[in-house]
Amino acid sequence: MTIDRYRSISNECEATLRERASRFIGIAFPIRDEEEFRIALGRISRSHHGANHFCYAFVLGPDAAVHRVNDAGEPSGTAGRPILRAIRSMELTNTAVVVVRYFGGTLLGKAGLVKAYGEAARSALAEAIIVEHVVRENVHFACDHAQFDRLKKELAQIDGVLGECTFNERCEGVVALPVGSVHTIIDRWIASGIDVLRTDQAK
Repeated sequence: MTIDRYRSISNECEATLRERASRFIGIAFPIRDEEEFRIALGRISRSHHGANHFCYAFVLGPDAAVHRVNDAGEPSGTAGRPILRAIRSMELTNTAVVVVRYFGGTLLGKAGLVKAYGEAARSALAEAIIVEHVVRENVHFACDHAQFDRLKKELAQIDGVLGECTFNERCEGVVALPVGSVHTIIDRWIASGIDVLRTDQAK
């Protein structure tokens, strides 16, 4: 199945949770790739240089197929996975959450850690602005002026985007179409006499 829409967050936000003298700071932020995440993690680590743990999870890709988790020294499965579940529960991708822990001296046990890390992640994400992205594919077109008027109206109906165009004897230009509709739209345009050439994808 082709994924032509996905949800992410548009801003960095944080929330703080205190549990038995430990402080958990959830920091959620949007990312485009793993390198961007690594840069953000380094910045957060420098800002909280006195913290004991920097646990995280992130999800990438329009289909949310790529994910990473890290318990960062906490018992296995008690930090990264609860954070990942918080992201997944909101059906988000291209999203990361780092939970910074300042240890307060009291052990929480595995169940307590799972609860604390999950709640810190959910609290941070609750502060985020959720945005929906449309995955589009660029298509070159050439048509007459009457066809161009119909093309513009159809783009408005299908969430397409009109790019740069030139107008001479014929209209030529680029449109970005939702990937889930590309085949249907191209077939319809070709049948109506519009020349099209597929190029690449634009998100």
